[in-house]
Amino acid sequence: MKSALSDQDSCLLRASITMGNRVKLIIFDFDGTLVDSRSLILESHRIVFSEFRLPVPSPADSLALVGKTLDLILAQLAGSTAPIRDMVKAYDLLLPQLRADPALAEKPFDGIADLLRELSSSPNIVLGLATGHTSVTVAPALAALQWSDFFRTIQATDTAPSKPHPAMLLQALEATGVKPENALFIGDTTYDMETAQAAKVPSMGVSWGYHKAERLAAAGAQRVASTVDELRDQLQILLAD
Repeated sequence: MKSALSDQDSCLLRASITMGNRVKLIIFDFDGTLVDSRSLILESHRIVFSEFRLPVPSPADSLALVGKTLDLILAQLAGSTAPIRDMVKAYDLLLPQLRADPALAEKPFDGIADLLRELSSSPNIVLGLATGHTSVTVAPALAALQWSDFFRTIQATDTAPSKPHPAMLLQALEATGVKPENALFIGDTTYDMETAQAAKVPSMGVSWGYHKAERLAAAGAQRVASTVDELRDQLQILLAD
């Protein structure tokens, strides 16, 4: 596939992200980057907030916080005096039920499954995942998508603090033996970009998720892809060395 980037953009991309270092580890965010989970998030919020007799947050408010851990999201939406721990437990019980409905389950963005398959089959690249889910909630989603074998390391919020703390990326680097300059973090929120900066890992944004391209660039993304095809083109440039 011919790259949609100009020769000048290609040089800038190569210089700004790789700085002469070959990319060996690509770490992806999950919600908003690999899968569209809007329906699942909004329905789970509606049910749980209603169950606890709390005002249901607006879709805009709910989606703006995607990327943080659930307890932090709930504290911001419901207030710190809400029964956050009980609400988290309710979410954990509810998610499997909602995912059983095809209308609510996470859906891969068009082209993402093929891209992951291509990258995971490369002998020179390993893939990782850094998600605001817990291990218990993300594992069934990956199994349903048949993606479990794509990722060498999966970092979740039961093993690391919430983004934008750098621990998820630092643990992914340690698990794979890759240096920060040889890694790349791809996400759709400013929390992802801030996490990458804190871990000194180059980052790339995608604009089809929950935060707009301008916010991603302001938060530190070296490049922002607007389509999966554009993301593939940009990664092909980086991996060409």
